[in-house]
Amino acid sequence: MLFNVNRFHFFVMLAWQFSIFFGSQMLFPIFSNYIPKYRCLDEESDAVFHKNCSLYLKCNGTIDFENNYFHSSAMHFDWICGPKAYLAPVYSKVQFFGVLIGTIMFGALSDRFGRRPISLIVLTTGILVCSLSGMVPYWHLLLACRFVIGLSIGGVLVVVCTFVMEMLLPEQRMALRAFFNWGVGRLLLTLICYFFNDWQSASIACAVASLPALLIVFFVFPESPTWLKNQGRIEEMHNSERKIAKFAGLKYVEKEYEPPVKSRGLMSLLREGDFLRRVSVLWAMWFTASLCGYAIDLHSSDLSGNLYFNQVLFSVIIAVSKMVLVLYDTLNTNFSRRKLHQQSQSMVIICFLILTLLTLFASTYEGVFILIVNLIGIVFIEYTWDACYLCAVESMPTNMRAISVGTCSFMARVGALLAPSLAFLNRFWAPSAYMTVVVLGIVNVCISYAWLVETKGVVLDDVKIKDEDELNKKTVTNGELIKIVSKEEEDRLTVE
Repeated sequence: MLFNVNRFHFFVMLAWQFSIFFGSQMLFPIFSNYIPKYRCLDEESDAVFHKNCSLYLKCNGTIDFENNYFHSSAMHFDWICGPKAYLAPVYSKVQFFGVLIGTIMFGALSDRFGRRPISLIVLTTGILVCSLSGMVPYWHLLLACRFVIGLSIGGVLVVVCTFVMEMLLPEQRMALRAFFNWGVGRLLLTLICYFFNDWQSASIACAVASLPALLIVFFVFPESPTWLKNQGRIEEMHNSERKIAKFAGLKYVEKEYEPPVKSRGLMSLLREGDFLRRVSVLWAMWFTASLCGYAIDLHSSDLSGNLYFNQVLFSVIIAVSKMVLVLYDTLNTNFSRRKLHQQSQSMVIICFLILTLLTLFASTYEGVFILIVNLIGIVFIEYTWDACYLCAVESMPTNMRAISVGTCSFMARVGALLAPSLAFLNRFWAPSAYMTVVVLGIVNVCISYAWLVETKGVVLDDVKIKDEDELNKKTVTNGELIKIVSKEEEDRLTVE
């Protein structure tokens, strides 16, 4: 069977896709902050649609909007120009700040109390508050709801992601990124906003559409056997594996296992010179990918053309590009992780340098060419994200991997928190977001070229720290592990 996927694995991947869809609420400001071009219908106005706040504030007549595709919260609460205009980026910042806090808080809670209960809490809370956010009458309550949604997103992207990865086989992880990804989640979000074209009904519809993730975790997922093993709860691990085997229609045998090496904390990471240098490079990569990616995404509603068509185009191109990358990476053994990051980042620099120059010097920077360059740039930003995840997992030893990836995720959330400011600054200096992407990209590619280590094909257990052997001597190596096997494998495996 392709990628050895059985019935249980399919539901795991499905749960992840709907979890990503809920996580795509991070992109909901594309629609909730959408402001079309406008004109003033008074005696002194002209017939041209524009985005000139001075004319907007001077208007004594009716404001007429061009191509009013989506009735946003920015339009509903009048965050277009004037003293309340700052609330549009605050809407995004509040949510991104919630994501940052949720990443730290729920990640730690899942290590303490388990993957399943925390996954249920973050999904239930997020879906419930997302539906409530479409019913609130005041912007103060809306911002409070978006903060809680951000907390839940942070939990989903860390806890549910970890939960899912622990349920899959190694060869299925790349398939997960290829076929169940951010592009598909973004496409679902766009379709919902097309059919429910105001921020209230779209919020409620998004909450309802996220329910499959919660239902699968509740009815299908047992607790993570990996987490139970790490906690020393062996009998519960056996029971969890039996439930998985029963659902998948497979049998299992008990095998000998080695408990994982004792995890090391943040201070241990900072004391290791070589790995501190490695994680510092990763921090730069994650921060840059997040700030640049979200800044361009949040700016994408200002592109000329149909709002929904543009977003569908972005979504489809991203989803297809993930499949192309997996195929190319599999067939081309010489395509290294360093090449993936540096070549992708270089393409991002070229694309957004072109857009910066057009914005500064061209008489007009609207049209199909601008859209195409944006599309190419966003695809390669997504490729830098792939490099971020792969290098973070592959360059750190097992007993430092969780804390390393956690700090990388924190840096990404800091970048996301700053991204709405760039989209807002575009109102005052048009190339703000593009220029920032170029400058950060140049710095990032230089750091990557100088210090990023090559990790493609590395065996994760072979990534060691200097005193790894001493740590291994202190570990216990006796125990039992249940391995799920197919009926064909049963004949050649022995029950220990």
